[in-house]
Amino acid sequence: MGSVMKNRERLTVKDSLPSAWRMFFLFFFVIFSGTVRLLSQCPNTGQTKVIKPDKGTGYSFYKFIGDSSFFYFLNGKKFSFNDKDDPGRTIIFIDDMAYESILVERSELKKYVKSSKDLDVLRAQAKHHQDYFKKMDPTMVITDLGPSEQETPEDRLFYLWKKESPPGRKAATQYLLSTLIKDGVVVLSIMPMEAPITEEDVFVRIRTYTSYFSTLSSDRCAKVLALPSAP
Repeated sequence: MGSVMKNRERLTVKDSLPSAWRMFFLFFFVIFSGTVRLLSQCPNTGQTKVIKPDKGTGYSFYKFIGDSSFFYFLNGKKFSFNDKDDPGRTIIFIDDMAYESILVERSELKKYVKSSKDLDVLRAQAKHHQDYFKKMDPTMVITDLGPSEQETPEDRLFYLWKKESPPGRKAATQYLLSTLIKDGVVVLSIMPMEAPITEEDVFVRIRTYTSYFSTLSSDRCAKVLALPSAP
């Protein structure tokens, strides 16, 4: 009888060990899952948050589109938004320049992109955009300036071109600068608002933009969302 009781005790202890390990792993999984939720990916709201740095001039822009969220910086002193005149578009005015950040999804690129190489994708997207403008106004002057040679964060490639009014018409120049993100292409439209602005002035702004542009990690998104927006 005593031996039977001892055997039962051994079985009880032996059976309790796997149960204890299962409880430990279950507890660890719950804690880990909670941590993952706290450090989840950037929100996919389409929101653009603008932050004014504590020192110097310029504004930091954070675009929250999930795994493709990105950041860029534009220099200047006076800032304003215009997202009311044309719903769905947001024009950024900084000093004497107008900017617009345009997102082109990869699903839209499949129609005319035949290569997966970064340069081929950017070149094809630019060509498609150029053809669109040419159809609207065949007299428009298109100048393809090609890929950038500047070293950038993440070894990022940028592609630049511009469109101008034909000679004899009121001057209007627009620069378009593109780069790849996970889910497509980001195109920055840059339009000088006043005649005295030179192309070198524009290139200075472009170099600043390309020097800062980067994708956002989930940790960085969480920190940015906690910061106050620019007034």
